[in-house]
Amino acid sequence: MTAMLASVAAAATDGVYYGYIRSQDATSPNAGVVPFLIAYIAAVALTAALSVWLILSEHRTIAKTMLVAAAAGCGALGFLAIFSIGLGLLITAGLLAMAALGVAPQASRLPQLAGALGAIGVLVAGFTLTGVFWGS
Repeated sequence: MTAMLASVAAAATDGVYYGYIRSQDATSPNAGVVPFLIAYIAAVALTAALSVWLILSEHRTIAKTMLVAAAAGCGALGFLAIFSIGLGLLITAGLLAMAALGVAPQASRLPQLAGALGAIGVLVAGFTLTGVFWGS
């Protein structure tokens, strides 16, 4: 399943990011950024794995919404992090999008749109709270 592959790709990207940061042995002026990003990418991996379970238990509407939200958040973060772990995140976002396309269509796309905007909103809120955006 593509969603499970996306989960593995997100977990691998998370591990590579953690190793990359530890190898630098530097301190960030915004100490909360690294833990936030590690948690966010782990949430993407968990969401992808949970969507597999939802698909198998015939809850396809919720699964598709979760896959679209994870793809949007992962894609946005991949774009922002293109010079470090962005490529891995963009590949993961592509896998999540392919998995979402494989789930049967539903009548309303509103939950998917809300999920995608919510995932990007959590990313912006996390960056704001950790002081990356607007010098908080």
